[in-house]
Amino acid sequence: MRIQLFEFIDQTIELFNSKQAAYEYVEGRLTSLFSSLFTEKDDHVVLIRSRIKSPDSLREKLIRNRFYLDHPDPMDTLTHLTDIVGITMECRFIRHEAQLYQKLFHCFREKSGNDFVCMKDENCYLNLKMPQPQIQRNGFTIYRLDGYYMFNQERVNFELQIKSLVHNFWSEIEHEVVYKNPDFVMYDMFNRDMLGAIRDNLDVVDRQLEIMYNEISQQSKNAQIGMDEQGFKVFVASSINELVNRKMKESLGFATDFRKCAASIAQYIYIRDFVGGDHNQIRMLDYLELLNDLNGSPIDFSCVLVMDQSYHHRNPFCNIIGGFMQSKLNEDFQWHVFFMMIFLLRSGSNIEDFDDYIQVYYRLVVQPSWLKHAFTSLSEIDAFVLRNSLEEMMADAIVSHDSIRMVYEEVMYRLMNCFESFVTEVEEKYRSLEEFHRDETKIAGRLYMQVNEIFAK
Repeated sequence: MRIQLFEFIDQTIELFNSKQAAYEYVEGRLTSLFSSLFTEKDDHVVLIRSRIKSPDSLREKLIRNRFYLDHPDPMDTLTHLTDIVGITMECRFIRHEAQLYQKLFHCFREKSGNDFVCMKDENCYLNLKMPQPQIQRNGFTIYRLDGYYMFNQERVNFELQIKSLVHNFWSEIEHEVVYKNPDFVMYDMFNRDMLGAIRDNLDVVDRQLEIMYNEISQQSKNAQIGMDEQGFKVFVASSINELVNRKMKESLGFATDFRKCAASIAQYIYIRDFVGGDHNQIRMLDYLELLNDLNGSPIDFSCVLVMDQSYHHRNPFCNIIGGFMQSKLNEDFQWHVFFMMIFLLRSGSNIEDFDDYIQVYYRLVVQPSWLKHAFTSLSEIDAFVLRNSLEEMMADAIVSHDSIRMVYEEVMYRLMNCFESFVTEVEEKYRSLEEFHRDETKIAGRLYMQVNEIFAK
């Protein structure tokens, strides 16, 4: 049985394929149109390239951008897909990018809202009110505009990019060296700094990439089996990430970025099976054997995850967090893959392994052994009620963000510090349960704001 997500993807791909003739016509019209608009010598345009999004790229984007949650109808999904057709105008130098962008205002006139219609072809529209240049996820700028072309009374969305030869060269390197590299790599900040230096110094790009490659290779050599915490976690995280990428490509035809989830699972395994444990060398060999067996076994990430029962826990934090995560098992693909790997790596039933992970998460974020010493000036019952209320507030604040990032190591660490500081603040300010209940809404609001800041980083 397949989860509903993949039925939606299959339907969307089928609809997308049925419209290929229209997309090819629009691609040809747009290429011809922009070629005719920028024919002057002063335009410095050296090449206009175009492409239609491939089915594999579409499938990956539907999952990565969670279209299946926001636009469950295939037609609605294609309507909101901004880059069905892609047009790239390459110019000679960086300063020419702004010149070409400014010339668009002479080729398009404002019609309504954000739409500017082309004066040479009134079927072509651009949004010229988008701030330019735009900031990409990597921190660099790009001239990128959304547009659409009307054909047979239907709009076909396209994306226009303006890039100098240097920026286009950089984009190709970044795409091939970074985004297409599924391997687990530590020291992400180092790699970002190094890639930034490469972009700023393209005259030494070959040497800079060689330095980065040697650094990554050295990190891989250093990430060998060791019984120290960091060595073990890096090894397991790398192995899980490699396994997920390989099996996802085998079963779905593509892979997603699973590195931080893999690191979180490695942290969980280390805490569960190795901290304070005996015979750790034997346990390490057991995991080596298990990972080797999984590599040789089929794993289908499109299959529904089944648990024997709905999750309930008497602890309010565990109950809220567990209920939220269970609701995402077969709805959000990131959570689906995350728990599929946990279930494969643990030996209990799915519900047992799920409950075990929730309790480890609880201990890492809430630190119950520390929390039980808070509010000791109150009666035992009042202290218990107040601690439960704060745990419930924290859980509600976390799940309100509906994000897989809540299991990332660095986010969990910041959540732990946030909760500890907040409990200390409440303990110092409120001397009775009645005082706390009086300001409970205001207290919850402050905690929500602090948790918001963590997820905003």
